[in-house]
Amino acid sequence: MQPDAGSIGQSGLLPSANTRVSYRDRAGLCDWQFKRVMAYLSIRIDSAVRVSDLAAEVKLSPSHFARAFTIRLGLSPYSFIMKLRIERASALLLNSDKSLAEIAFNCGLSDQAHFSRLFRRFVGMTPTEWRRQHLSRPARLSSGNDNIGDGAQGRRRISA
Repeated sequence: MQPDAGSIGQSGLLPSANTRVSYRDRAGLCDWQFKRVMAYLSIRIDSAVRVSDLAAEVKLSPSHFARAFTIRLGLSPYSFIMKLRIERASALLLNSDKSLAEIAFNCGLSDQAHFSRLFRRFVGMTPTEWRRQHLSRPARLSSGNDNIGDGAQGRRRISA
């Protein structure tokens, strides 16, 4: 719950409602800049991405870009890039049988240990635990239903 802006302004922590905040201090990335950054990230998420590279892509200084990006998305560029990498890693964990080291490399992370630390920080469990939990869910759901089975055995149950 946020206190009244006027009372905070009177204490000196934030400007009061009558104080003008410049456009530069509250402006986030505009739509074309945001789309360009997202296109850049979708192509290069598996390699090293620096804030200066993203800023150059939209013709801003790195500090101004970082501030505008954070205003637009509510996350720093680093946090957003790591979130994208973890989402990509989650998809690879579910849809492939690649090792954690291969997944880390495919997501632009330096090694498996770095990947595991980041994954745990963002998701709350290790990649191995997450993969095991999410891959076993369909098996748990189907084991309770006698009509669902594998291949011909399942068809015989239904047709008999």
